[in-house]
Amino acid sequence: MAVNLGLIDAASVLIVRDNEQTGAFEVLMVRRHPDIDFAGGAYVFPGGKVDVADIELSEPVPSFPIGYSELTHTAYREVLEESGLLIGRGENISFYRNALIKEEISFTEFMIKASVTFNVDDLVPFARWITPKTYTKRFDTRFYLARAPKDQYAIPDGHEVIESTWVEPIDFINKNIDKMMFPTLMNLKLLAEATNVEEAIKYARTRKTIIIEPKIKNGIRIIDPAAGYGEVNQEKIHQGFK
Repeated sequence: MAVNLGLIDAASVLIVRDNEQTGAFEVLMVRRHPDIDFAGGAYVFPGGKVDVADIELSEPVPSFPIGYSELTHTAYREVLEESGLLIGRGENISFYRNALIKEEISFTEFMIKASVTFNVDDLVPFARWITPKTYTKRFDTRFYLARAPKDQYAIPDGHEVIESTWVEPIDFINKNIDKMMFPTLMNLKLLAEATNVEEAIKYARTRKTIIIEPKIKNGIRIIDPAAGYGEVNQEKIHQGFK
C-alpha cells in the first residue's frame, strides 16, 4: 500500500522498444490536451494519479499476480486508457478499451472481460519523483520501465491525450525540451544512457533508486547528484501548471 503524506500518488510508464525497421532504441511519448490545467500541451510518458477504484481493487481477479498493488494497477490502467497499449496479455483489447474510455466498465471489469493476465515483472521500477514543497498540488510519482507489447499499436484516447509518438530519447530532447516538464526531461535523459531495450531494463534493475524531491533555488530545480541524472538547461522547460 502506498504511503500518502498529503501527496497524490501517481504512476507513469516509460514504454520502450527496439524499432524493427531502423534498429533505433525508442520510447513512447504522448502529448496531453492543451486545455488540461496540469501539463496541458506537454509531452509525457503515459500515466496518471491513483484513483479510488485503483486502491479498492474491490473485485477479485484470478490473474492478480503477487506484488500487484494500486500503483501497478494505475500504471496498467493509464497506459491502456491513454495509449491503447496493454502491458500484458488479453483478448478483444480494442473493443473493451472503448468501453473503458466511455466509463461503461471499470478497469477491473475490463481485465475480467478481456481475460487479461499480468506479470508484475513486466513493470520495472525506474524512478520516484516528488513534487517540490513550493507547489500546492504535489505528486508522489513512481516511474516504471516496460517493454512495448508486440502486435499492438499506440492510439491516443483523444481526450486527455491527443498524440502518441515513438521517439529516440536524445533526438527528442534536442527538439522538444520546451514541451516537457522537468521530471519527464530528466528521466528521458537518464533513459538515453541505454542503447537498446535489454540494456535499459538491465540498467533499471541494477540502478539504486533514490527518491527525488527537487529543491528550487533562484528558479532552478536542484536534485541530489547521487541520483545520476546530471544537469540540463532549465530555461525552456514546461512549467506544468497554467
